[in-house]
Amino acid sequence: MNIDSDTAVVVCAGPSLDRLTPHAWADLAKAGAIVAVNGAAASLACAQVRFTCLAAMDLTFGLAEDVPPIRRVWRETPAWRIASTDSHGIDAESYIVEVDEEHGVEGWSDDARQGYKGGSTGMVIGNWLGNPWNGGEAERLDLARERGKTIPRRGFRKIAYIGLDMHRGNGVHARGAGNHLSGFAGSDQRYRNVSAGWGRLCSEAAKRGIEIVNFTPGTGLETMPRANVPGSWVS
Repeated sequence: MNIDSDTAVVVCAGPSLDRLTPHAWADLAKAGAIVAVNGAAASLACAQVRFTCLAAMDLTFGLAEDVPPIRRVWRETPAWRIASTDSHGIDAESYIVEVDEEHGVEGWSDDARQGYKGGSTGMVIGNWLGNPWNGGEAERLDLARERGKTIPRRGFRKIAYIGLDMHRGNGVHARGAGNHLSGFAGSDQRYRNVSAGWGRLCSEAAKRGIEIVNFTPGTGLETMPRANVPGSWVS
């Protein structure tokens, strides 16, 4: 996969972000959308990144306490903000209904309002980006004009992840993205469950003609396709 205008780049908050070089960010900037997941938007590595969207499904479930700067970033960003329908009281431009096997959805939802959660906000937003907008155009246009926002593109056929480190037992984040540990690091069983969720997401996306690739240097996640990134990407 090449990073180009037909690619959505999803930036997770793993510590590999701190190793990315200006050359890497220049290549990633060629994408049709750059989307921050949770604390990535507040990380020092992303201070100069112009995000298309910010996605956070758990702002009301501890993220704002774990990553204090996210409150200000969320409030001041010109990017399109995407939250969960469960995030009561959070101001956003779009809200996603989180679904999984409990709701009869395994790996991917074709409903434009939903996203497969599988244990990670990164999965929810990847699913959302892969589905096109469906209805509500007039309301989105009014909202975009009112808030001075640009409506993001959806329906991407290529989705690239960066900062998706997923090393077993090591849930640390990039500098500035929080001192808490990611949930997948809580136990081996939790790690296996989240890893399996990534595998299902990629498998179901492929059935729909959507390619998902992990561009994270040195990722520990073995259940999704990986890219061989240039040496110039890593310091």
